[in-house]
Amino acid sequence: MRLSTGTKAAAIIASAALLMTACSPGGSDTTGGGSSEPVWDDASNEYVMEEAVASGEAALTVWVEYPEYGEALKSAFELAHPGTRLDYEVVAKVEALDRMSLDGEAGSGADVFTTNYDDLAQAIDSSVAAPLGRYSEIVTERVGEDFASVVTRDDAMYGVPISTESIALFYNKTLLQELTGSPDPATTWEEIATLASTYNDPAVNRWTIRFLAGEMYYAYPVLSSLGWSLYPDGDLADPSLDSPKLTPGLEYYSGLRDIWDVNSADATYDFIENEFVKGETPYVITGPWTFADFDAAAEANGFEYGVTTLPQVDGGEPAASLAGMGVGIVSGYSEYPAAARVLANFMASPEGAAALYSSTGSIPAVGANNVDEVEGLATDAHAAGIIAQSQNADFVAEIPEYMYTAGNELVTNVWDRVLDVPTAQERAVKSYNELRDLTQ
Repeated sequence: MRLSTGTKAAAIIASAALLMTACSPGGSDTTGGGSSEPVWDDASNEYVMEEAVASGEAALTVWVEYPEYGEALKSAFELAHPGTRLDYEVVAKVEALDRMSLDGEAGSGADVFTTNYDDLAQAIDSSVAAPLGRYSEIVTERVGEDFASVVTRDDAMYGVPISTESIALFYNKTLLQELTGSPDPATTWEEIATLASTYNDPAVNRWTIRFLAGEMYYAYPVLSSLGWSLYPDGDLADPSLDSPKLTPGLEYYSGLRDIWDVNSADATYDFIENEFVKGETPYVITGPWTFADFDAAAEANGFEYGVTTLPQVDGGEPAASLAGMGVGIVSGYSEYPAAARVLANFMASPEGAAALYSSTGSIPAVGANNVDEVEGLATDAHAAGIIAQSQNADFVAEIPEYMYTAGNELVTNVWDRVLDVPTAQERAVKSYNELRDLTQ
């Protein structure tokens, strides 16, 4: 994973000292109330929950996006901590931070809430997020340094990685065996181009690879493989759309039109996923949201498919994707700071990950070496492919919607060969600045 400079440097936090005090070990009052300092128990490697929570007198509250996950998490947590009570409320991740900012201060918010990783800087700045304290090393061991770095600021961990999502390379093992003599996928675009030179047949809509060619989200892995990154300095005023590092990447991306020769407007989900399920397309670039459809099609049509990391440019860097991550955050307003941290730590544990995976099919954010600890995940080779790609992702601290508008325009102009690359870059910079000005 490549963590952007902006993510590393985001949020020089004025409230950090206060929050760290609330999380420092050594306090003696554990009867409840946010004014006490959590006590660490070396024997159990856990914070000592406030008595009101440990006895079941008071319930913890967690906000999750799906009721199935809420039920599974409640059952697993209460089983692991007999006598406790966990209530859940369904709150969309995209709404959680704004709502916590109001409800937390009013005393009606959650003890732990889930949101998207790129909300973390704002959560810290507004004192909504509290640091995990002694759990940071434990969580890092479970999820790995790559994922842990996404939720760490100034050497303090402010959230636990819960789920991850990324596009990856999906491939038809059965078809590749027939065409190449091996079920193994390509690792470079050059290998894909070699197969395309003999397999492609536009007259019958037969293509070696399919993907959403007119979107920056799908072009980014190619551009990153040739050395470009979005917001390299973490400055929203400079997305680096005019960077000389971007130019060769766009030129190369334009050349991929030779192996997937459709206009960007025609490269739709239906034209991609619906063709892969027929069993006649060796490769597609898509994400885990297709698992159910692909699983059913593979069984019905008699083929086996796999999921692996995205192809890189021969001689280039590994292809980085713009991945997503769901995180669990301890509320800075929680009346039970110790118990809230126990819950957050549990959400990132193998048992917590299993609750997520079994109830929703979402892919837990676990380290590659710890996949075997999550029930069911160890045998899910498709999920393993997404995890592998997510660990080579760019978790950019913030990507505003207008970036995707300008970025998609750039990629479309290049792919459809409406503009040459330098002119397309100039146009994209102009569009980006105009759109950003409208938000100021």
